[in-house]
Amino acid sequence: MTVLAVGPRKLPAGNTVEVWFDAGSAATGQRVKVPVKRLTLSDQDRGEGTTALYEYESYDRQG
Repeated sequence: MTVLAVGPRKLPAGNTVEVWFDAGSAATGQRVKVPVKRLTLSDQDRGEGTTALYEYESYDRQG
């Protein structure tokens, strides 16, 4: 499943990064550490600012 997440525009070289997921239904959402390799810059990202909109794959497609 693909979920939209907000994180730093420049991803770290390490294995994980903290991103923010919207919880929906007027909830505040939450910050979660996720593997960098599961993030892809979203087509909906505007390309500006210090944060970016990513698509997060909640499972590893490679296996």
